[in-house]
Amino acid sequence: MKSATGIRGHVVAELRGPDGRLKCRREVHNLVTDVGDALFGGLPVGGSNWTYRMKLGSASTAAAKNGAGSFVAVGDYVSGSAQAMDATWPKAGASANVAQFKRTYAAGEATGTIRRVGLVDNATDAGEADATHTAAMAVFTGDIDKGAGDTLTVTWDITFLGA
Repeated sequence: MKSATGIRGHVVAELRGPDGRLKCRREVHNLVTDVGDALFGGLPVGGSNWTYRMKLGSASTAAAKNGAGSFVAVGDYVSGSAQAMDATWPKAGASANVAQFKRTYAAGEATGTIRRVGLVDNATDAGEADATHTAAMAVFTGDIDKGAGDTLTVTWDITFLGA
């Protein structure tokens, strides 16, 4: 018998203009990195000492389990984007096997061209030198151009699949 266990992620980014109208919406699936495999795999027995945060990147490098696609690097880090989750997040999702994460980047915060997002454990206001702080990466199918007056909300669902 083959087990169908695993982890699947879904990311939704919504960009709204100063008037509150939706300017752009992107939906993608994430890739859990090697670091994320170890983190999520250890939750049932060891818990987690991670403080979940998000970082935005401007590179279009494909998401990868390890290597350059598994973290937001120094050269593509969107300044000011290393932020904690919104209040009351992370939390359980619509079902018991879903964890949800949400970060709202306010007007004037993390502006520029955004092409990817990482689920990370630090708030260092810079990109990483390697993937040791990144659990998952998602690359958007098109650019998100966040202007100074825009608000960007990123909602990330991690679903733990059973057999």
